[in-house]
Amino acid sequence: MPEPDTTAAPAADAAPAPERPKQAGGAITGLAVVGASILTQLLSTVNAVLASRMLGVEGRGQVVLVTSLAMMASQLTLGGGLPNAITKLLADKGYTARDGLGHLLPRLVTISVVPSALAAGYLLFLERHSDGGTKYALAVALALMALQTMGLRVLIGSMLGEGTPLLSFAMTNLAPQAVTTLAFVVAFGVGADLDAVETLALIIGSALLTSLVRLLALRKPTHDPTHRLDGHELWDLTKKTHIGSVGPIDGLSIDRTLVGSLLGNAQLGLYSAAFSLASLTNILGGSLAMVALPRIAVVQNDPPRERLVVRGWIVLSAAIIVVAVVGLELIAAPTIRIAFGEEFTGATECARWLIAAGGLLSFRRVLIAILQGRGHGGWASWIEVALTPFVVLGVWWASHINSLVAAGITMAAVGVISCLTLWVGAYRSRPGGGHHGDEPTDETALETPVTT
Repeated sequence: MPEPDTTAAPAADAAPAPERPKQAGGAITGLAVVGASILTQLLSTVNAVLASRMLGVEGRGQVVLVTSLAMMASQLTLGGGLPNAITKLLADKGYTARDGLGHLLPRLVTISVVPSALAAGYLLFLERHSDGGTKYALAVALALMALQTMGLRVLIGSMLGEGTPLLSFAMTNLAPQAVTTLAFVVAFGVGADLDAVETLALIIGSALLTSLVRLLALRKPTHDPTHRLDGHELWDLTKKTHIGSVGPIDGLSIDRTLVGSLLGNAQLGLYSAAFSLASLTNILGGSLAMVALPRIAVVQNDPPRERLVVRGWIVLSAAIIVVAVVGLELIAAPTIRIAFGEEFTGATECARWLIAAGGLLSFRRVLIAILQGRGHGGWASWIEVALTPFVVLGVWWASHINSLVAAGITMAAVGVISCLTLWVGAYRSRPGGGHHGDEPTDETALETPVTT
């Protein structure tokens, strides 16, 4: 992918950065944001249930394949490391997103078209034996969805980096999702027979609404040319943390893409029903990591304070994720049977493993945020690189033996290894980019080694 324009004003003449908005208390705000994220995901699950009942297994599989490929195209390019790099640099410097990124936008928009077109072409290849024009409509929907996903990710990174109040940030996600759910409820209630293309159009419309709301929520610019982010610095940080930010273990939808490519849309429809429950823990981990990263980044010059912040987010994240996993395990079977219907009960055992995997992989997101906030995002990237082939091989083997349960077991096993290796990385890291042994070991460090 070509490097974006790196023109920026000299830092030497930079004016003081505008004051960041005041945030509410960490624990209270974190719980509120997590609560909003849970409600958002529950609404998304309702959408999945209603869509599944209207579309059936085959149609549901088509929708999931399109959304998975769109997510993969986004994560591999501008939706991967760039948003987290934007968050860290804006938090470090205190610039607004409009000032910091405005000069880079034209080139970034141009770059985003390439992966979107490639993803659409891959879908046409997979559907090459299908008759009719539906495959072309799905390809267009895929390209639009990939572009939207990249834009949404950049907006999220911008809002978090410039200090948008986190409760406002959560509401910009919750409100549009509620509108989408209402649309699905109305369509289902009146007996509308939506096909895959119409369902995707509804999802794309919701994403457009979300983008507009978040764009309007950005802080007003100062129009100071010295508040532009240095493109070279932004790009270097993006490359350093890209793989860790993408989280290819689960962030590229490799498991769903392989199941759909090797076993077909019907099996993917079952797998997606199982994943819809596990996705609640995924959204928890992603939300906690997004909130934690800017909080950790802004206290790197105060090691004692930084350790307290890290310790607090680790304890809070672990408690929330464990409660979510246990609760989902208890309700998995009846939820799939009642919500999705008897046609989807074959996904129950797979769902149990995916829920456990989702909890582990969510906690790993928080550990990755800690490493990125401390300037060690490259460590997380190397760990992700090392473990991703095991995901590919494990899910391929599961597809080869026609076992969705084996795919779930693969994801859970990789989740355990990922958490262990990232925990070691967090133990070895120090605030401000230092390493274990760079500073004297104190009593607090010995009591809670992962936070030092």
